Amino acid sequence: MTKKKRYVYRYVSTGRGYLRSRKRGRKIVKLFFCFILFVLVIFFVYFSGKRLIDIIYESDNMIVKDIEIVGTKNVTKAEIKELLPFKIRDNLLKINLSEAENEIKKLKPELKNIIISRRWQKVRIKLYERTPEAFIMYNDEMLGIDFDDSSFPLRGFMSTMKVPKLFYKSADERKELLRFIKRFKSVCGDFLDNISEIKFSNTGDIIFVMHDNTVVFWGIDERPEHLPHKFEKFQKVYVDAMSKYKQLKYIDMTLYSSGRAIVKPIVD
Repeated sequence: MTKKKRYVYRYVSTGRGYLRSRKRGRKIVKLFFCFILFVLVIFFVYFSGKRLIDIIYESDNMIVKDIEIVGTKNVTKAEIKELLPFKIRDNLLKINLSEAENEIKKLKPELKNIIISRRWQKVRIKLYERTPEAFIMYNDEMLGIDFDDSSFPLRGFMSTMKVPKLFYKSADERKELLRFIKRFKSVCGDFLDNISEIKFSNTGDIIFVMHDNTVVFWGIDERPEHLPHKFEKFQKVYVDAMSKYKQLKYIDMTLYSSGRAIVKPIVD
């Protein structure tokens, strides 16, 4: 009786092991086929995507058919088109816009910024030209300079603009004069058109010369909150002096802090 039970147990145990082994084999085969399917899908997606990209690149809809340039004032559209690293009939997607922008900005310092963007079958180029806030001399050539302290060649109407000419001994002095003009312009408005030159004296005071040759000893660059009051006082002194005299030699505003302004007329 005992031997019979052992025989049955061994038979059942062997059957269960066989079933587990068979299931494991099926699982391995299933994983293998899943892996093969995954590889085939990746292969298909890669080559299909590559072909799709090739089709897009070759499509006539992706061709540059027009180049639009806006924002030109002194720089001409023809100049910009000559500098572009692409042309009509080039592929729209293969254009490196950032590289084109940087290259043109290097070659055209009179441009403050340039933005190139893709549109439907065309490229749009937006120009932002620099405007002279003053003139400077460099190698006997007059250049424009803006509040970014960037110099550039004068184009078109720029040379006739009523902006002061700067005289300085160093880059630091030039920057200081530009900062003064920026602050002074915010309070004096159109009066800046009357100034032909701005420079530093030997003692570090700011001097500007009017178009009528009147020299103004302005003094040190005032703090922004003091500048409007000083200019208002100067303007009254200047208008009053011009009503009394035909021509002025100078107006000294260096003692403004003590409530004094000195006027020196030219007497015949």
